[in-house]
Amino acid sequence: MFLMQWKRALDGLLDDQEGEMLALLERLVAIDSPTQHAAGVNRVGETLTGWLAGEGFAVSRLPKPPIPEDEPWQADLADVFMACTHEPSAGPGIGFIGHMDTVFPVGTAASRPFRLDRAADRVTGPGVADMKAGLVANLFAARALKRSGLLDCPMTLMFSPDEELGSPTASKALAAQLPGARAVICSEPGGVGNVVTVSRKGSGHMHLKVQGKAAHAGRCYADGASAILELAHKTLAINDLLDLSRGLTVNTGLIAGGTSANSVAPWAESRIHLTYRTLEDGKRVVKGIRDIVAQSTVSGTSAAISGGLRLYPLERTPQGDRLFELVQEAGRTLGMDIAGQHYESAAESGFCSSELGIPTICCMGPEGDNIHSVDEFMIPSTLVPRCKLIALTALLAAREFAPAPRR
Repeated sequence: MFLMQWKRALDGLLDDQEGEMLALLERLVAIDSPTQHAAGVNRVGETLTGWLAGEGFAVSRLPKPPIPEDEPWQADLADVFMACTHEPSAGPGIGFIGHMDTVFPVGTAASRPFRLDRAADRVTGPGVADMKAGLVANLFAARALKRSGLLDCPMTLMFSPDEELGSPTASKALAAQLPGARAVICSEPGGVGNVVTVSRKGSGHMHLKVQGKAAHAGRCYADGASAILELAHKTLAINDLLDLSRGLTVNTGLIAGGTSANSVAPWAESRIHLTYRTLEDGKRVVKGIRDIVAQSTVSGTSAAISGGLRLYPLERTPQGDRLFELVQEAGRTLGMDIAGQHYESAAESGFCSSELGIPTICCMGPEGDNIHSVDEFMIPSTLVPRCKLIALTALLAAREFAPAPRR
């Protein structure tokens, strides 16, 4: 009975909001926000928190966390933004998370702008599905819950600036702000056909640097020590850690080095990306990479590696499965037959589950596909239904779960 009462209340608050949702989405898509364009990502955060402040939420822009000495580039990333309904002493309640950054370079918003095709039920534009539509859905769901007065616990909305690089700073903010949450809803793009994500891989990013010694490659080759040759040995050894049968990928995707073709290379570096289905596998492969880096094949070279695990995997847990059952219950109330999927890429939902021990569900946002490509799209007819799904799930989760124990 109470579910139908909640649904009727949400219908009254959300049924006529699609136009406002699309207008806000268009504003967000018009802002170029690749991860390393801090000004653009911060503009997204200012737009989101400005909207929420107008609805009576307490908003903040969090200070930068301590930056690792071996990864100084993190200092140039944008900020984490947050909005709450209560004082911190009340706890985070239900967490709504999403990221503001995209993978598309500056200029894409002008060259390939927001476009709504009603006949095809498609919206296109950079980051429209991943995940600016999800940010909009979180805002409108939270506003509806606040206006209705139905939710009897706090709400905390977190907006991260660096998910596409593994959330090196956002994960620290999540760890600081969300412990004790009853549940976390991540509004990454929903799968087409009423699909949400119940498990997904984790990911890691590592930066390998090799120092060698320069020498003329023809006249005095033996006086040098090739950093490129040493990097090649390490790259092949690291590749041996690949185990596709376990869903474990280790990919050296970028390599640079040397000064000229006729010089023994004094430096070389690579960027390594890894994905894994279990936290245990992720920790094992990072240790394996560090052990390889510690050993030298080419005399006279040295190496250092930074980075490690970034986005933890969203693994199946009894609490997570129970939250998925609540999503399905909310879906049935809305006439939606919700299916769960495993997703072979990472998101911040895994950190909230694996590291913080909070019941977490992912891909609750409006449906879309072809993310990270020029063909990325979002289905506008799913905006309002997914917003209601988020809100109803939050209401059910607030009743079902006590505040999570702090780890």
